[in-house]
Amino acid sequence: GLATHLDGARVFNAAVHFNTSAKALCAGFDSVSSCLSKGLGAPAGTVLLGSREFIARARRARKILGGAMRQAGVLAAAGLYALEHNV
Repeated sequence: GLATHLDGARVFNAAVHFNTSAKALCAGFDSVSSCLSKGLGAPAGTVLLGSREFIARARRARKILGGAMRQAGVLAAAGLYALEHNV
């Protein structure tokens, strides 16, 4: 069937508002993207979720299109902190 994608820019805000989990809100979608700076306080970053195959294709596309970032660990650390402390 047709794959579905959720642009979950504020999915964590919605989870808090509806008193449910982000996982429950994302159920039924094949892939989800979620921004870590909208409502979570991270300086930048987006998380892309999906099957292993989907993520492998997305990584390849990112590299082909020049989307690799040097020293992204600093931003990743801020994103992890936001997920662990601001949800």
